[in-house]
Amino acid sequence: FSSNLNHYGMVHMASVSDVLLDTSFTPPCQRMGAMVAFRSFQEFTRNINDVLSCFSDSPPPSPMFPDGGNPVLYGEEDNKSVQEEPVHILNVAIKTDSDIDDDGLAAIFREFTQSKKSLLFEHGIRRLTFLVAQKDFRKQINCEVDQRFHREFPKFFTFRARDKFEEDRIYRHLEPALAFQLELNRMRNFALTAIPCANHKMHLYLGAARVEVGTEVTDYRFFVRAIIRHSDLVTKEASFEYLHNEAERLLLEAMDELEVAFNNTTVRTDCNHIFLNFVPTVIMDPSKIEESVRSMVMRYGSRLWKLRVLQAELKINIRLTPTGKQIPIRLFLTNESGYYLDISLYKEVTDSRTGQIMFQAYGDKQGPLHGMLINTPYVTKDLLQSKRFQAQSLGTTYVYDFPEMFRQSLKKLWHSSQSFAHLPKVPLPSELLTFTELVLDAQGQLVQMNRLPGGNEIGMVAWRMTLRTPEYPMGREIIVISNDITHKIGSFGPQEDVLFLRASEMARESGIPRIYIAANSGARIGLAEEIRHMFHVAWQDPADPYKGFKYLYLTPQDYKKVSALNSVHCEHVEDEGESRYKITDIIGKEEGLGVENLRGSGMIAGESSLAYEKIITMNLVTCRAIGIGAYLVRLGQRTIQVDNSHIILTGAGALNKVLGREVYTSNNQLGGIQIMHNNGVTHSTVCDDFEGVFTLLQWLSYMPKCNSSPVPILHTKDSIDRPVEFVPTKAPYDPRWMLAGRPSQTPKGSWQSGFFDLGSFMEIMQPWAQSVVVGRARLGGIPTGVVAVETRSVELSIPADPANLDSEAKIIQQAGQVWFPDSAFKTAQAIKDLNREGLPLIVFANWRGFSGGMKDMYDQVLKFGAYIVDGLREYKQPVLVYIPPQAELRGGSWVVIDPTINPRHMEMYADKDSRGGVLEPEGTVEIKFRKKDLVKTMRRIDPIYTALAERLGTPELSPADRKELETKLKDREEFLLPIYHQVAVQFADLHDTPGRMQEKGVITDILEWQTSRQFFYWRLRRLLLEDTVQRKIQAANSELTDGQIQAMLRRWFVEAEGTVKAYLWDNNEEVVGWLERQLAEEEGARSVIDENIKYIRRDHLLKQIRSLVQANPEVAMDSIVHMTQHISPTQRAEVVRILSTMETSASS
Repeated sequence: FSSNLNHYGMVHMASVSDVLLDTSFTPPCQRMGAMVAFRSFQEFTRNINDVLSCFSDSPPPSPMFPDGGNPVLYGEEDNKSVQEEPVHILNVAIKTDSDIDDDGLAAIFREFTQSKKSLLFEHGIRRLTFLVAQKDFRKQINCEVDQRFHREFPKFFTFRARDKFEEDRIYRHLEPALAFQLELNRMRNFALTAIPCANHKMHLYLGAARVEVGTEVTDYRFFVRAIIRHSDLVTKEASFEYLHNEAERLLLEAMDELEVAFNNTTVRTDCNHIFLNFVPTVIMDPSKIEESVRSMVMRYGSRLWKLRVLQAELKINIRLTPTGKQIPIRLFLTNESGYYLDISLYKEVTDSRTGQIMFQAYGDKQGPLHGMLINTPYVTKDLLQSKRFQAQSLGTTYVYDFPEMFRQSLKKLWHSSQSFAHLPKVPLPSELLTFTELVLDAQGQLVQMNRLPGGNEIGMVAWRMTLRTPEYPMGREIIVISNDITHKIGSFGPQEDVLFLRASEMARESGIPRIYIAANSGARIGLAEEIRHMFHVAWQDPADPYKGFKYLYLTPQDYKKVSALNSVHCEHVEDEGESRYKITDIIGKEEGLGVENLRGSGMIAGESSLAYEKIITMNLVTCRAIGIGAYLVRLGQRTIQVDNSHIILTGAGALNKVLGREVYTSNNQLGGIQIMHNNGVTHSTVCDDFEGVFTLLQWLSYMPKCNSSPVPILHTKDSIDRPVEFVPTKAPYDPRWMLAGRPSQTPKGSWQSGFFDLGSFMEIMQPWAQSVVVGRARLGGIPTGVVAVETRSVELSIPADPANLDSEAKIIQQAGQVWFPDSAFKTAQAIKDLNREGLPLIVFANWRGFSGGMKDMYDQVLKFGAYIVDGLREYKQPVLVYIPPQAELRGGSWVVIDPTINPRHMEMYADKDSRGGVLEPEGTVEIKFRKKDLVKTMRRIDPIYTALAERLGTPELSPADRKELETKLKDREEFLLPIYHQVAVQFADLHDTPGRMQEKGVITDILEWQTSRQFFYWRLRRLLLEDTVQRKIQAANSELTDGQIQAMLRRWFVEAEGTVKAYLWDNNEEVVGWLERQLAEEEGARSVIDENIKYIRRDHLLKQIRSLVQANPEVAMDSIVHMTQHISPTQRAEVVRILSTMETSASS
């Protein structure tokens, strides 16, 4: 800088208003600028006239430069010619020793510019910028000797002629000549307010969308913009690592500034935006940027979402090779829905026809800005984004974002499934999900249509979706029903109820799963608005309202207005000397104000109960489910609850009013996950809606695509022939280790495998009734339901009742291997749910019995135990009960899962190291092998005891000898009693062995744990295939019993395979192979099973026809006539021939 001022021609430096604005339609002009520096502001004020004298004469001839004549950044119109406008620029650099803050400096500069305003206009000054370099007092070692300055950007204060030399706050601390790098002109759809930042590298603006005069502004957003330069501010090249590190550092700083701004603004912002401009050139592949940025955003995703940063942009200049051409690249990120990060990559290209710079997609994906100019402004919020913001502010997802959420969850499901299953080729994202919206027509019937998001007129939306999943790569269908919380806070009115009903009926009729996404406020409450604004009050004393009122009424004029609408019932009265219409009933012209909503709620409650019985029903609770919404969730049973949501019947405020005091502080206290997950209403909890949808799809992956389909079997990578490595012990252990495996306890391996396929076990209802573990898993790819037993003691926490001041929280200990009321109910509930899902069930039985204490009997342990029997009796798929190693099944717990409850579908197996009996050996000994029996055994077995007893029986013994022998016998008895008690326990235990169980026919077979996985896989596959054939046979002849069908199958097997292979009927693997070949026979090929079923059907139909004709001989002739009308001429001729033969035979 120099303070020596001379007249000199200057190379033009475009001002901010030039470079930022579209230069396509602006006229040319000449400019002149000066840069001056002073040691202090006072020195500048003394030399202001000398400085301005530079601009007294016209500048020498210079090239013509385009000028931004229309300052559209501020929306002003200026029709003056270029010659009348001030065109000169003055930059003043000042050093200061004082510690004055920004506002203090701005005030000093403003006072100066206002006092010199006329002088500045006179010399044609267009812009005056003060550049302030302050000392860094932290680095000042010696005030007199060391005056070094910390290397940081100076402060900038800009004053413009168009603002009458008031500070242009937008450009504070922004170097005007380099402001184009922040591309502020792209924010021209917003009125900007600069927000002070502690970090001068950050430029933060609060934008308010430009709207018509008189319209309320609803779209506010923060724009954070920063320039990344090289650390030395000069170098033109930089490494990718530098780019990555600087970008991450600036992202964190930007979030810090946003966090401060969030807490200091009165308006609610949304769609906040971050823009980073990386100035140095980087040698790299653009795809590397995308990977790096994606991982960075994922790392800070939750914080960005809380700050409502939904859009970000990175500008960078790259070279593909060290000698390659420089390419300006733009990376755009959007996350409007909160779960899907969309990244678009563009390069800047110049249109050869217009000469303007445009975005051109880089790579295969064409983003939304492809082909648009680079100065395209940021668009303001549309109706969809406003609704999206409204839903997200309530803690849920906008209803029309759920289909895309299903698509992204499907992508994640395919990706996660590849780790444990052999999958076909992954479909394209566009093919993963197809859907049509279900809409009510004028007659209240469902029609399928594709309409734009946000086109709904009621607060319920439904879709019929086709999902291409790993287990059904050709597609499976589901019905999804969801509340729209942005429409009348998601309440249920008559139209919402009808749409829910029709969509659920469609799911039932199609036999496909129904998913309900709950975000509602219960039944709608309304008032007749047309009456609200016109009714009057008949006071007892008009002068004193506190004496009460007699009735409400309408004037004759008002009654005439509403009488035709049938919105009110009135009685005509004459009172106080005037004619009045006393209101008796308010009907309301609008539908859905009161009890009709409750009737509709009852209707869909009944439909949900029926749907649970007939098809798979699942629920996702996001935000809230209140009243009927809570009942729909419970009636659908399988519920996933988002952490911040609640399921309640009545709000906390209403309950407090009933109780007369502030008892409850929030709805979460009443129905949050700490209540609903712990009581079993909620089966699983998730952190957000996306994880909720993903969990829904995971659950669906275990279930058939419709209620007439077999279970979906995946080709898993976990070999079915491998041994089960984790072995249950006598000591208490976590049963999940037995099911899913656990990290290895030895250095040899990293994992001890469990019974089921690796990674396939998904537990449900985990915190409720923890003495039982239930869930779903896969065995060799076959989905199954699972019930297992907790062997460790667990704690049951009972919360205090806030409405009862005397109550307090309790913790109750529950022993392992025992059914308590809650765990019996949990077992019954799981069996009921899994049966309706069409899954086979494996029960790892390890119960010593039911807890029968007074408290447990009062808590209905007997009732819930009976529910287990009900559930197993109704089960329609194979149920395999297995007593694992070191486990025992005794007393009432055996009774409720004995295979005779459902002999068609249930089988029981025991491990060679398991036990089963009425009581534990200790209890049996206590009753059946008491002390006297132990003494008898001693006398029979122990020679010393026998000898003593015989000597004691000698008659000629003296009293002294007898007493001595009695003492010895007593001592011997006391000595032997403990060991003989153990002998008795062992003796009783030998009555409970698997060998005796098999001998008595109460179990099917004895197994070894290590090979049990392989056995159950083939047994389960056989049972499922036999079940498929059995259903076909019963469809042909419903009178056949299970025993007859089994005998048929065995006979057909021997017929097909030959008598020599008859012994293979007991080999599950061989029978599976035979059944699969029979069921897979192509049309035209001979299938023993299909041929036999065809004859069974024919014989059964003939039998039915014969029995009908015999029972009703009067219709025989009519039947013959009717049948002859439906056969061919050839067949009729054959009938005539048969009749003739019969006639001839009869006459002869």
